[in-house]
Amino acid sequence: MRLHEKIAWFLAMGGILFFHFYRLQQYTLNFPNWGDDYAFLELLDYVQKHSWRENIDYIFHFHNNIHRIAYSRTWILVQYTLLGNLNFKTAIILANVQMLFIIIPFHWFLKKIKRSAWHLLGISALLFAPFGNLDNYNLVGVLQHTSSILFLVWIAYGLFYSENAVWVIILALLYPFVSTEGIAFLPMVGYVLWSKKSALKIPFTVLSVAVIVFYFHDYVGDGSSSGKLSWNFVKGLFIFMGNWALPVSDSFRTWLNLLAGVPIVLYFIWKIVGSFRINITFPSLIFLQIAATGFLISYGRAGMGNLELIAISDRFLLYGNTLLMAMYCSLILPKQQLLRLPWALLLSGTWLLASFFMARRPMQEMNQRWTADLLGAYYFQTSSAYECPPQTMQLLKAPFFKFDRENIPKQLPLFEIQNIPEIKPSSIQIQDGRLSLSWNQLPEKIDITERRFVVIRQEDVPRKKYFIASLSNDYLDCVKHSNLLIFNTLPIAHFQVFLLNLPNNQNTYYQYLSSLTITN
Repeated sequence: MRLHEKIAWFLAMGGILFFHFYRLQQYTLNFPNWGDDYAFLELLDYVQKHSWRENIDYIFHFHNNIHRIAYSRTWILVQYTLLGNLNFKTAIILANVQMLFIIIPFHWFLKKIKRSAWHLLGISALLFAPFGNLDNYNLVGVLQHTSSILFLVWIAYGLFYSENAVWVIILALLYPFVSTEGIAFLPMVGYVLWSKKSALKIPFTVLSVAVIVFYFHDYVGDGSSSGKLSWNFVKGLFIFMGNWALPVSDSFRTWLNLLAGVPIVLYFIWKIVGSFRINITFPSLIFLQIAATGFLISYGRAGMGNLELIAISDRFLLYGNTLLMAMYCSLILPKQQLLRLPWALLLSGTWLLASFFMARRPMQEMNQRWTADLLGAYYFQTSSAYECPPQTMQLLKAPFFKFDRENIPKQLPLFEIQNIPEIKPSSIQIQDGRLSLSWNQLPEKIDITERRFVVIRQEDVPRKKYFIASLSNDYLDCVKHSNLLIFNTLPIAHFQVFLLNLPNNQNTYYQYLSSLTITN
């Protein structure tokens, strides 16, 4: 590259990276985003009360009966040792630095096949496409799924361009302790080593068997999966493989994903066995591992509810971005490139911009829900986003965690019934403790930057109990919604519903909406 071209390249790459970390800074909070994030508070609480041998056992202990997230736990312990506390926002941003290391094998790959460095800009645009990075705003998400992609691309690159390097074998054997799909990758790694007649094929085979035995030696299934191969399973798999599809229609999103997954699967099947012999390359190995991950998810979660919604969950969107990166690399791999540089940059750049606009509302809604749970935990010691037992909630008072006061108003108002016409929900649904409310007549926001929340006060208990939840879809002329967990053992429960406004100046005010009676 000439000097002016290098400057342009660095500015373009720097812009992509800057806006990714700027969004993280803007939307993340120092608070557990999902119930799984509390596992890291439990980790810090545990290690301070047990011996080092017990702590090592705990690091490799199962999470949710199936995942051994030793890598994530080690990451948190190292950060805690260096910083002295667990700041979720800092941990999320630091864990996202792994995204930079995901780019490195692709840079080396381009040099190996003698392609322009500008192709790395196109690959990075796909990797950092904002809609596909929604899971990177959750601590457990970025430490498990982004880390999984990091290990995948480094191992895949090493197998084809450094197959006799010991570091490749070490990463492959550690992969199952990053994320469970690493187990599925071990046979693929073994196949490549044996087909290439690597000197490390026998040691790896023996060690990989030992890893699998260790991984499952104390495994006890929870029976949550039906374990059946059915049309629902096949549909879920293709939906997962189509997670690169942008949600241009919420009503048909699952079908759009399914249709998007079909060409990806057919293309790579053609590339792998189209010449009537198996031909695995760096990008096709990435595809095979993501397909194996989709198989495990669709098969293992078939009995856990709506598989379609599970397959399009935010936590799996980065796998869709990675599939696009694999497709990109596969199209520029042959000597006669199927994807020329100008078209490659045009398509990837357009995809990046479209993904940015698609991600704006989900990120705002995520931050809104996150803030609601933060306020609920701080003021009311309750969580309306996910089930959180009191003993777990008490971990927020541990010395290794501190609330960031800038995210919390100085005080909440005293919620009292006002003598104004009631605005009752237009729809009320409750199932398994999940209360869903909708309003089509709420007054619109005075200031578009205001954030509004629903506060529900339970009246028929010895001590008044408050729940706070996000008001979603809070846009002009839209039906507003609120969803919250509100477990209740009483046959009849009486509530008062309030609308809490949180302006940017944090001088909160509220409006009484209506009374609410729920019969279980």
